[in-house]
Amino acid sequence: MTVQVLILDNDHAMRDLLELAVSRNGCHGRAVASSGEAEEILREGEVDFMLLDLNLGGGDSGEALAIDWAQREIMPPFFLVTGTPEDARLAALANLPLARGIIPKPFQVLELSGRIVAELENCKEQEHDPSA
Repeated sequence: MTVQVLILDNDHAMRDLLELAVSRNGCHGRAVASSGEAEEILREGEVDFMLLDLNLGGGDSGEALAIDWAQREIMPPFFLVTGTPEDARLAALANLPLARGIIPKPFQVLELSGRIVAELENCKEQEHDPSA
């Protein structure tokens, strides 16, 4: 089974780069530009992991979306991707059990793909070990 990674970023070049990073480890990346598109895909329930931009423009914030989607139980494990890793809004993610950390921009493609693989392996181990 191929791991499905949803990418939500308003910047076209960043979406392409994140898709490349995801594909480097054999995952399938699906990149979208809007929160509406992302929510439709999340509702389908076939997303294993997500890369979510903090500053989406148009009034959308990755942090607010993550909280909303987590409350509605459609949010998969995710990394928040941001060029502002010191942003105070990131503190709100500490209470979300599916938040797996922050990916600061700029990043190394191989480093990002390695972190995604490590997180997915960790998620699989926890599925197989209910005591974890």
